[in-house]
Amino acid sequence: MEPINVMRLSYEKLVLFTDDFSESNCIGNFQFGKLYLGKMMYPDKIRYLMVKKWDVPEKYDYKSVDNNLRLMEEMILLRHEMFINHPGMLKLYGYSFDRGLIAAVYEFKPFASLFNLIPKDGFTWLQRIKAAVGLASVVRYLHLGKSSYYQPFVLHNLDAAQVVLDEDYNPKLCDFGCTSGGIFPNKKTYSGHNSLSCYGCIDIALCSTGCWSVKQDVFAFGVILLSLISKRIYPCEDRQSGVPFVFGWALAEYEAFESKNDVEDTEFSLVHRSLADEDDCCPDDRHAITMLALECINQDEHKRPTMKQVVRSLLQLEVVKHNADFLGAKKGPKPL
Repeated sequence: MEPINVMRLSYEKLVLFTDDFSESNCIGNFQFGKLYLGKMMYPDKIRYLMVKKWDVPEKYDYKSVDNNLRLMEEMILLRHEMFINHPGMLKLYGYSFDRGLIAAVYEFKPFASLFNLIPKDGFTWLQRIKAAVGLASVVRYLHLGKSSYYQPFVLHNLDAAQVVLDEDYNPKLCDFGCTSGGIFPNKKTYSGHNSLSCYGCIDIALCSTGCWSVKQDVFAFGVILLSLISKRIYPCEDRQSGVPFVFGWALAEYEAFESKNDVEDTEFSLVHRSLADEDDCCPDDRHAITMLALECINQDEHKRPTMKQVVRSLLQLEVVKHNADFLGAKKGPKPL
């Protein structure tokens, strides 16, 4: 039975929307495939969409049927009353099971993936803070749940590549392929799949135990926050050359600072120099957000903050207080 108000789309339709999945319309990769800008052309207007196309790369040890299940679960999630109108979630327009194509289509005009934006000079401090606050708020919402009936959702594969921004730098989560908990209380995680391609965002120590908690997502958010403030990402080239993960680099920098710092008034910061020079970036914020990110990646999961505490800390930044309207800090769902 097809979901109400969700279109079943043919292969030909998606080829038309994306100009045959052209590279010029590809806005980035997610863990299980690629994301594309789509356009529906009308005589007097253009309707923008985002198309998510699942693939089965050889490096992944799973079958194509796994992607069928991921699409079905995502349709259930995005159509659920908890999320259908949430500003941080994508609005489902349609889907496709046609001629080997597995895809979801969203009513959304994507600007860029967060992963691709992070190293760019034009991505300002204020825009980065807006993305961080928005993403933290969405993850907090997933962790808190709507009632005591539901367990917290755990994303398992939170990564900058799984976050897409609109033209106003509002973040949207774009993949739930490994999500468990919440309305999926009996779902088992796809063993090993959650760590594939989410390089550097997975708490390997916790993953190896087989015990999962919301603190895994906190760790991943901490890595994303470090990337946002330092302009560092972990691309394929780094994986092949043995460059440290972003969190490994950050911890090494902090340890070096602690061992050499003889001046008590010197405050540690990993904020990139070009961002630190921007008018909206004050010294107190640079230190506070760096230490918050380091708390999130604490090797002891029990010492990591909750996402509710993370949001609270972000809202205490001076840049947020002075730009609350732009950042949307006064809008959105209230904490539960």
